[in-house]
Amino acid sequence: MSWAAFADSDAFRTLTKRGPGRALLRSRPVSELDLIRKRLHTTRRSDHASEHFDRVTTFCAFVGHNKSGSSLCSALLDAHPEIVLSDEVDLLRYVERGFRRDQLFALAARGARAEARKGRITARRLEPYSYAVAGGSQGRAPQPRVVGDSTTGTSTRRFGSDPYLWTRITVEVRPARATLLHVIRNPFDPISVMMVRGHRSFANSIDHYFDACETLARIRRQVAPSQFHEVRYEDLVATPRDTLRAMCTFLGVGTTASYLDACAAVVAPRPAPRRAMVEWTQPWITTVEDRIAEHDFLKGYSYDC
Repeated sequence: MSWAAFADSDAFRTLTKRGPGRALLRSRPVSELDLIRKRLHTTRRSDHASEHFDRVTTFCAFVGHNKSGSSLCSALLDAHPEIVLSDEVDLLRYVERGFRRDQLFALAARGARAEARKGRITARRLEPYSYAVAGGSQGRAPQPRVVGDSTTGTSTRRFGSDPYLWTRITVEVRPARATLLHVIRNPFDPISVMMVRGHRSFANSIDHYFDACETLARIRRQVAPSQFHEVRYEDLVATPRDTLRAMCTFLGVGTTASYLDACAAVVAPRPAPRRAMVEWTQPWITTVEDRIAEHDFLKGYSYDC
């Protein structure tokens, strides 16, 4: 069995996510060793492949909440022949640790290739399914114009704890333009997943969700409108071609009918609402809807729509 196959196996995931390996792999010594390894690897890779990133004009990071559709957006965009977009590489961690532009891009490219090899499988702890796009360029854009990563919840928390992170990003990726994609989904769905996956209470999950909304509101004030694009998951499901075309236009790349059609075929027309995973009572529904009203970017959402 290859290392890539072993790392994607159920046994390895159990060991590192829930088993005895979890504490070890999340320890500071192991984390620091991993940073050193990646710094050396990406230094060699970026030195040898710097021309590969010569045409990059846009760097794209994601913000928002986990389980809101960012993996779907990432997979569809990565299928574009001029976009390299990894999923959950946490590139902003490496920005904070001083990685250079081409090192960041090399990490994104490596992550996109790894996801493509695994078939762009997502929701492993719920109902695993694939976002592989037939005939797409997932993991293999030869001359990318857009590079980025779709880590969402962790990126939002990093922005919340570091008020200068956006400035560092914009400086580090020059001459490329730094951009943010904010993927939004009906709050009842990610809150419900948070409760099931994290074994959280209603109160804890709701507070956690809306604490992140406060951070998102600050981010939206900090970033210029030309560098910020909002995507509603429900729009992507209802009108995948139009929504994806708008994302690509924002990122500075064109689209073809064949690309849009292939991506649209991956999007489930009626995904099951995750809020059905939890038995919501009216007092908690009212609590969430009252807090939704505090944020203009959540306008229009309720338990029923």
